[in-house]
Amino acid sequence: MRRFMVVIVTLVVLVVYGPPLATRLFGWGPDPSLRPPPGKSVAISGGLSLNVVEAGSGPPVVLVHGLPSNAYDWDTLPQKLAAKGYRVIAYDRVGYGYSSRSAPTPERYRLESNARDLAALLDALGLSRATLVGWSYGGGVVQTLALQAPERVAHLVLVAAVGPAQPPEGSDALGLVLRSPIAAGILRWVSSIPPLSRQLTQQSMLQVFAQPQAIPPGWSEYTRAMLALPGTLDAFVLETQRAGYAELQSQALHVPTLVLQGTDDYSVPPAVAEDLHRKIAGSELVTIAAGSHMLPVTHADALAERIHAFLAQHP
Repeated sequence: MRRFMVVIVTLVVLVVYGPPLATRLFGWGPDPSLRPPPGKSVAISGGLSLNVVEAGSGPPVVLVHGLPSNAYDWDTLPQKLAAKGYRVIAYDRVGYGYSSRSAPTPERYRLESNARDLAALLDALGLSRATLVGWSYGGGVVQTLALQAPERVAHLVLVAAVGPAQPPEGSDALGLVLRSPIAAGILRWVSSIPPLSRQLTQQSMLQVFAQPQAIPPGWSEYTRAMLALPGTLDAFVLETQRAGYAELQSQALHVPTLVLQGTDDYSVPPAVAEDLHRKIAGSELVTIAAGSHMLPVTHADALAERIHAFLAQHP
């Protein structure tokens, strides 16, 4: 019996620790050369720093990404907005890309902590007010700051943004994993096995892009490389588990707001955008036919035009 237990424990240890160790030893992980170079590091409060990428000059427009994402997932949208006369500022939120990682304290990795980080970034850049563009989870971040400090927000642009009507995580395999107390460990283990990691990433890409032909060449491998940065999966899990979208008081927003939503978004359903439009007085809702959750990647020209026209209407 004792020999049997030793064999079982040995097998468990090999299954749990073998793949990560082998991946490190033999270099089977994602290709780090696929990661874009860091931007500039901007110190904020609490000893943290944010990786910031800027383009253009003019009225400031700050882009706040979703999860698990980073400043570079905006693809060409920053350059297209910069060409229209804006100073475009994209940054990695704490826990993602090249920004600081933070201890998972009860108040960290929530919409409120992200809103504080965003306000601190505005302070560090000397910006009293800015247009805030929030994508997905980032839409919840910019709404939170606009509720806490509306004087800091010139305009809100909500791109495929979460809101009070966001449904809970689904009952698919990833949704079940994300609700687990050991979710980060499971995801790290899966990411250490290239075939499983590629399969999971590809399935996630199909979910957010809606159509396989919409996924840009190399996007899945680039995503795997960014997710492999230390601490990224931990931030993803913690933010998912602490989301609190239903607590957003969107009806209390009194900032010029543009809501941009794809009709084929399977991550943030169109009903969420419609609810935001109803709740936010005076907001404008623009739906993009056949648009997925990845509008900044697939419809950058249309978004730049819509955002520019909206800002011109509300100087």
